[in-house]
Amino acid sequence: MSYLANIIWIITSFYVPIFYFLGGLLLFPLLPFLMPVIKFSFLPFGHEIVSEKYLRSFKKSSDIKSNWEKLAPNVKFLANTIWIVTFGWIMALAHIVAGLSNFIFCFLIITIPITIPNITAHFKMVPVALAPFGKQIISHELAQKLRNFKANE
Repeated sequence: MSYLANIIWIITSFYVPIFYFLGGLLLFPLLPFLMPVIKFSFLPFGHEIVSEKYLRSFKKSSDIKSNWEKLAPNVKFLANTIWIVTFGWIMALAHIVAGLSNFIFCFLIITIPITIPNITAHFKMVPVALAPFGKQIISHELAQKLRNFKANE
């Protein structure tokens, strides 16, 4: 099912990953860190975005942190701030407009079962568009296993 949804996403929202890629090219030092989000925006179904903090909650905590782990939150904050000021608000607005246009297509051209997943995917990506750094993309199956593990604790 996610394969079909990804095909429909590519047809209706092909410009979204292009905008992310252009933003990454213009802010070229951030491009390697944006590649997971670009890939996710190209084929969003079958994957989920979670925060690194959420994933760290499943790891055994250690009291010793490396210099990178101490520095990383500051770097992510700076990168997210630069991204929001330059492209983040534009991408969030693009996701909102695309979600609303899919909502209109829902009644005009395309059937409801096809557009509802696209609408929800666009609105789920608004927070990621604003602050993509510090997020991880994981498979839907792994996300479900993590939720089950958290519920069993």
